[in-house]
Amino acid sequence: MTRLLRPTLLATGAILALALLAACGGGGSSSSGVADGSDSRIPAGAPLVDQDKLKFIPESLTVKAGETVYFKNSETALHTVNIDGKNVSGNMKKNDVFTWVFQQPGTYKITCDYHPQMKSTITVEPAG
Repeated sequence: MTRLLRPTLLATGAILALALLAACGGGGSSSSGVADGSDSRIPAGAPLVDQDKLKFIPESLTVKAGETVYFKNSETALHTVNIDGKNVSGNMKKNDVFTWVFQQPGTYKITCDYHPQMKSTITVEPAG
């Protein structure tokens, strides 16, 4: 019995530790590309691209045509949102939120004027 108890306790401890690590994420940012509702300007469940750690998070996102995508700058570095090379947001300071509605299905490259390593792809599927 004790042979089975020790591995079970170890496995349970490991699962709890992973759950705690997952729960300690940053407020509002989401690696899944879905807003968690912690920022009152961004509805829970809305598509979200976070600008944090000099990256767009997530690096790829899929939305429906006509859906509003939220972009949030979560760090002190100045950022922009460029869609297929065109700056559509202007300069974004920390905590700024910018929205864009992708009307046409397709694949769009998202970049930042100031940080060439920041890249994301948004795939827009037909609505309905």
